[in-house]
Amino acid sequence: MSEPVSEYEHLTTKKRQRQGNTELAQVTDVAVGTRTVVLTARFDWRAEAVRFRYELNDDRDVLQLESLAESAGFAFEQVEFLEGETVEVTYTGGEWVPSAHAAHVEGSGSAAETFRTELRLLARELARLPNLPRRAIRALRTATTQQTIIGVILVKKVLVLVLLAWYLL
Repeated sequence: MSEPVSEYEHLTTKKRQRQGNTELAQVTDVAVGTRTVVLTARFDWRAEAVRFRYELNDDRDVLQLESLAESAGFAFEQVEFLEGETVEVTYTGGEWVPSAHAAHVEGSGSAAETFRTELRLLARELARLPNLPRRAIRALRTATTQQTIIGVILVKKVLVLVLLAWYLL
């Protein structure tokens, strides 16, 4: 009584695709273009490949790609050497995401990781000052609920500290 391979793969996939589940995947292809980097990874238990796409014009994607390369012991410029490496990926409920950039995924990472990430992104944005207002509006529009709440709390704390310092001086 042997089952067809497709049913077995389907059941195995469903068993492993639970939110928060972590698996190992081998990077089988790294395509570095002028605007994007696409990593293709495969699991040993699944026939379909998983693709991770990073836009080089998006600071958040570059930060994610940097952390993924660093987790494997490479510099950002050496991202093509990830081919053949095994990376840890986590299922977020809708997709597989490399565990190396959990701080950059909505609902993952600690508040401290999220804060550090947002500070790094802010520094990158400030480095390109001529477009600051447009980029600030775009960042506000794309901020997750968790990031917005953390931002509001931090702004309130800074305001309290400024008012306290002003009152004491």
